[in-house]
Amino acid sequence: MYILASDYDGTLNRGGISARDLEAVERFREAGNVFVIVSGRDGHMYEYECKGRIKLDYVLGMNGGIVTIADGDRAGEIVVCDMVKNNGCIRWIAEHIAKNYGEFLGCAIMLDRVTFHGGYPDGLIDGDGKVKYAPLAEADRIGEFSMLNSRCETEELTAKCVAEINEKWGTVVNATQNGVCIDIPPAGMDKGAGVARLASMLGVPDDNIWCVGDNYNDISMIKRFHGCCVENGVPALKAAAEGIYPSVADVIDHIMSL
Repeated sequence: MYILASDYDGTLNRGGISARDLEAVERFREAGNVFVIVSGRDGHMYEYECKGRIKLDYVLGMNGGIVTIADGDRAGEIVVCDMVKNNGCIRWIAEHIAKNYGEFLGCAIMLDRVTFHGGYPDGLIDGDGKVKYAPLAEADRIGEFSMLNSRCETEELTAKCVAEINEKWGTVVNATQNGVCIDIPPAGMDKGAGVARLASMLGVPDDNIWCVGDNYNDISMIKRFHGCCVENGVPALKAAAEGIYPSVADVIDHIMSL
C-alpha cells in the first residue's frame, strides 16, 4: 500500500480539479492505496472543498495539524487537531504584521476562526454590521489556538516576515511561507510531520510514501519522503524533488508503474 499526499491549491486544484486527475485518484485508491490532501487551509477544508467534489481518504489541514477522515461512515470526523498555548504570541504577531506589513492576522481555534488587525486595536465593523476585525483584547483571552495565518504583498516581504516571527516565537509556532501567504501552525508541525503522523497511524513505511506539491510550504514533505513537484512549482521545490511532473495524474501513473 502506498500513500500519496498531495498539496491542493496550485497542485491538484489548478483552476479546478481535472477529470484526468480525478480518474487517476480513483484508480489509485481502487488499487488499495491511500490518497491524502495536505493543505495550509483550515479545518473546514474537507467540508468546503472536498466533500462531493473528490473521493479521497484523508484531509490534512493547517499544514498537517488537523486530520479529517474523508471516506466512509466517519467522513468529516476530525481525529487529530493540534493546539498550542497562547502566551502572548497572537497579539505580538498581529501588531508586528500590521505595523510592518499592513496586514491582518487570522486565528483558527479548531473549526472557529477570528481575525485581528494590529492597526485596529479596538476592532472594526464592516458596512454590513459584521465584525471584520476583533478587538485585540480578545486575543489576550484566547487560551489555545490551532493555527494563525496572514500574508504580505510580495514573496520577498513574506520571507522576511516569516523569519521575524520564527526568530521571536520559534519555540511556540512554525511560521511557513506559502507564496505570499504565511501559515503558522504549532512549533514542530509542518506538512512533512503531518504526513509522517498519518503514515504511523496507518502503519505505512516511509519508503511507500509519496508527496507532490508546488510551493514553499510543501518542501518539508517533499524532502522527507519520495517528493515530486508539478511543473508550475517554485524553483526551490523543483530542486528538492525527486521528479517533476505535469500533473498529479502523472505522479500516480509513475507510482503505479513501480
